Amino acid sequence: MIPLDKPAKLSHLTLKNPFIRSAVHSFLGSEDGFMTDLEFQMYEKLSSNNIALIISGHCCVLAGGLANKEQIRIDDDKYIAQFSKAAALIHHNNCLFMPQINHAGPRAIDTEEFFDVSAGDLPKNHHAEELSLKQISHIKTAFINAASRLKRAGVDGVQLHGAHSYLLSRFIDKTFNKRRDEYGGNIENRFRLCAQIIAGIKEKCGPDFPVSIKINNDTDTDNNDYAADMNYVMNKCRELDVEFVEWSGVDFINQPRADSLYYFDRIAEFARSAPLPISIVGGIKSVDDIAKVLDSKIPLISLARPLICEPDILTRFAAGTAEKSSCLACNRCFAVPHLHHGVRCILHWRDIRKQQES
Repeated sequence: MIPLDKPAKLSHLTLKNPFIRSAVHSFLGSEDGFMTDLEFQMYEKLSSNNIALIISGHCCVLAGGLANKEQIRIDDDKYIAQFSKAAALIHHNNCLFMPQINHAGPRAIDTEEFFDVSAGDLPKNHHAEELSLKQISHIKTAFINAASRLKRAGVDGVQLHGAHSYLLSRFIDKTFNKRRDEYGGNIENRFRLCAQIIAGIKEKCGPDFPVSIKINNDTDTDNNDYAADMNYVMNKCRELDVEFVEWSGVDFINQPRADSLYYFDRIAEFARSAPLPISIVGGIKSVDDIAKVLDSKIPLISLARPLICEPDILTRFAAGTAEKSSCLACNRCFAVPHLHHGVRCILHWRDIRKQQES
């Protein structure tokens, strides 16, 4: 059995159980940054199936920082109403809603002028210039203003996307951050932009407005040093009254399909001394995986791809009608939507084809 009725108390929120829908890009938005009916239907399905907190797919905070053409935006007041509608729908099902806010950095698709934490070459013969202090200040303000809009929309908090090689993660990770000013060098400097954004959100939205952050638990270089740096990050997050830290990883897409709990050992070690609640995401596919996490000191569990495949998987786990997700960890969920709009999972597309052929 999985604990659907065991509340998880955080700093300002109480979740009805430990289960979080981690942020995944839905590919369901319009090209002008708005949620579609399919997006709202997705939230209805997820929130009615025993999830305690839904984190939205990453939402763009600033022009020049768009990661995907169908990405939901929150860089203008005209986008507020859609989040109010989503929040009301999700709250109706006794679930909380925390949009994730992001800047794509050098991965942006809506600019021909590329900027990064440090200057460097990019794929497709592009080159990124180092962000100036003025530009960093502008980006910081954009994150804070996005959070303010979302508070007005009636959501339950925001999450900063500090993982997966988007801009904030590139500041944190010295693999990318070669700066020699107050935003580069030691971890205090490399985390400075995130800390300033969190503090700015708390100042503008009120100290009780919940803020979370998603961070990679690992790096491609100097992994042991990075782990030590994350102790500073967790303590700084506690000082800033961060609601919880959600730990992901740099290479989740490349993990073997048969593997599970990709980052468990590292994150379980973090949890032993964590000064605030933490969550784990990556390769949690079964009732046994959930039991292993909950038997550790990790209090929260985030699911991503299994919920793309089966939005009702927690309900089925609890009912005893499933022991493991049908998710193949094939990552076709990043390709199928471009081929078949509104379809995210290869198994769903196979079902549609069978129906069409019958």
